[in-house]
Amino acid sequence: MKIASIILNTNLKELDKEFDYIVPEEFDDLVERGKRVIVPFGLGNKLVEGLVLNIKEYSGVENELKKIYDILDENIIIDDKTIEIAIKIKERYLCTLFEAIKLFLPPNNVKTKIYVKRFNFDEKYEQRYEFLRYIENEFLPLEKIEKSIGYSIKRTQLLNLYKKGLIEIKETIDLMVKPKKELIYSLVDINDAYNFIEVNKNSKRYEKHIWTLNQLINNNGSLSSRVLKSSNNCSSSVLNTLINRGLIKKEYVEVFRNPYNEEYKYNKIELNLEQKKAIDEILAAYNNGKNTSLIYGVTGSGKTEIYLSLIERFLKNGYGAIVLVPEISLTPQTVERFKGRFGSNVAIIHSRLSEGERFDEWRRIYNGEVSLVIGARSAVFAPVKNLKLIIIDEEHEHTYKSEITPKYDARYVAKLRIEATNGLLILGSATPSLESYYNAKNGKYHLIEILKRANSNILPEVTIVDMKKELKNGNRSVFSKKLLEEISINLQERNQTILFINRRGYSTFVSCRSCGYVAKCSDCDITLTYHYYNNTLNCHYCGKDYNIPNVCPKCGSKYIKYFGAGTEKIENEILKYFPDARVLRMDMDTTKYKGAHEKIYKAFKNGEADILIGTQMIAKGMDFKNVTLVGIITADTILNLPDYKSAERTFQLISQVSGRAGRGDKLGKVIIQTYDPENPIIQFASQHDFKNFYEYEIKMRQIMNNPPFTDIIYVLLTSQNENELIKTSNKLRYIFEEALKHEDVKILGPSPCHISKIKNTFRWNMIFKGKVVEYYYKINKILYNELGNSPISFSMDINPNNML
Repeated sequence: MKIASIILNTNLKELDKEFDYIVPEEFDDLVERGKRVIVPFGLGNKLVEGLVLNIKEYSGVENELKKIYDILDENIIIDDKTIEIAIKIKERYLCTLFEAIKLFLPPNNVKTKIYVKRFNFDEKYEQRYEFLRYIENEFLPLEKIEKSIGYSIKRTQLLNLYKKGLIEIKETIDLMVKPKKELIYSLVDINDAYNFIEVNKNSKRYEKHIWTLNQLINNNGSLSSRVLKSSNNCSSSVLNTLINRGLIKKEYVEVFRNPYNEEYKYNKIELNLEQKKAIDEILAAYNNGKNTSLIYGVTGSGKTEIYLSLIERFLKNGYGAIVLVPEISLTPQTVERFKGRFGSNVAIIHSRLSEGERFDEWRRIYNGEVSLVIGARSAVFAPVKNLKLIIIDEEHEHTYKSEITPKYDARYVAKLRIEATNGLLILGSATPSLESYYNAKNGKYHLIEILKRANSNILPEVTIVDMKKELKNGNRSVFSKKLLEEISINLQERNQTILFINRRGYSTFVSCRSCGYVAKCSDCDITLTYHYYNNTLNCHYCGKDYNIPNVCPKCGSKYIKYFGAGTEKIENEILKYFPDARVLRMDMDTTKYKGAHEKIYKAFKNGEADILIGTQMIAKGMDFKNVTLVGIITADTILNLPDYKSAERTFQLISQVSGRAGRGDKLGKVIIQTYDPENPIIQFASQHDFKNFYEYEIKMRQIMNNPPFTDIIYVLLTSQNENELIKTSNKLRYIFEEALKHEDVKILGPSPCHISKIKNTFRWNMIFKGKVVEYYYKINKILYNELGNSPISFSMDINPNNML
């Protein structure tokens, strides 16, 4: 008898262990380590997904074991190396092992379907369980019954009825996304087809039949039903006649859902001396045992060409590669470059693909049909064969850190995968994260610096405008006089302009000038944003819409006014100043539909617009040769947030947006509007001075004992009961002080979060600094024991990107 040790698909820590199941004889050769299976679990034998971790001959409790119900995978999809990496992810980010393994699984959720059948039709039970009237003496899907009665039936109610012998419950489990199949017609014998055409060439009766056969001959003998029937010359009747005569056959063939079916061309560019030197240095360091290199290269320095050249070398040697880019940088231009260079040998993974497209891309990678994967954060888990190279572009981007459990950092996972294969990891950025540059300066990474643009153009000329002075001079517009002048010149000279503001919507808040009332979301501690396009107030955290008040809800005053500016307002205001300008806007509102992002990008690239207005979507991955002016509407948005990374993010954002200007043959200009022109961060950014910014900020990090000089554990405590949350948070402080009093750990808080309520849930936090990694499990255990049965939830994150 074979016994399989299985971990279950669960986020419950109590169930994060192996469970033994008997392998039925019919599955004897099919159940293997690394395959997913379906098993019955619990008193109700609910069918759940699991992964086989081990096969053995003995368990010790064979008589008590249940049997595996079904198998989900034909092949092993999680190998030994992947399981080892998943264990390390589990240990670092305190998730369950299956949660870690799930990151590597195909994007294909398992769907459980429940069927219910009634045995006892005694009406007395219907008084207590009204829904029994809708359950018949044959199995019906539970979702159909719930649709009929208009509400959900609790599983506990079904189990109680099952125990009383009133109903029977049956479950089925299946994959939600399956391979796509298409009906294909193909020639049986080409010579028979030619003979039929020759014999019937003058017959009007067989005109359409001959046309159909010629189409098949001209397309390698086969075509889909969809293509053939798109013409009036072909119909089901014609096709059936040809089948009956033995000339063609039909079959369903699996087809690939290709999200990028157009032809891409991207010519190979001759590298300059700096780029060639960078590649030689990276490979020399790699051959000497340095597995990680950081490329610090100014905007426009040609880092992408270095990536392409390295990928080409590795692919020629039979290795696989992954390139990570931030989601907002995964522009059509990025796809164009890699697809244009490597053709069908590229798979693309990102959140804008449909479930079917993501599933098919994953299978192409798993089957070894492609060697190169381009994608956002989750692409780091792609099952690339013979993986030897991972490149992380814009490595400073905070989106490489997951905000949901497991709260992994893609850079950390990339290092694990590279270490497992003795491969090469490349980090690249014009504004590296302080942690990465610190590691490079201290010899942990090999450092490459490229301080000139690839085309020998100089970096854009930057002007800082003091908006306080603009206000004193009577200018109440969101645009400074200087910016309006430069936009006007740009329009006259037929050059393009990018205007950046990191807020969408029309006005960022609505307030009463009489009493100071500010419109806030009732469920979140956040101001509502006015959206002009649908004339509503919207909460950008929970998505709730509100009607615009005509009078102040607090004092009844009519003096309600819109304050602040977002992308919508900038678009409206620009058209007031320049009514003939062709303007495009790129933000979450204009790109929420599939293909919208690409449509806007192509229109601007093809010169169909003069001005592009956008949020940080336009800060990266955009290379427009005709953009000579960039206007940063408000440079202070992030600078004053209560987060130790706010200065770094401000510098990075200003530098990245500024880098969109002057990438062609013309000189670029950047106008930075700010209410704090003397701020050192804005000064460093205006001078493209990363090195002095780094020296300034790293000293601040050291003084404040922030990363990279220490680690931070951020604990978020949430509850719908605010009083209970405050009371418990303060109690936890006392418990932690006692438990960690002899350890090198500093405790900050508890205190309310900067955004103290989201979706009607109150939020408090605690911060631990020091050698916290050593006490990660201890802190987690205390929280778990103290909050296990309370109405308060908690989450932990190590070195978080966001503490608001």
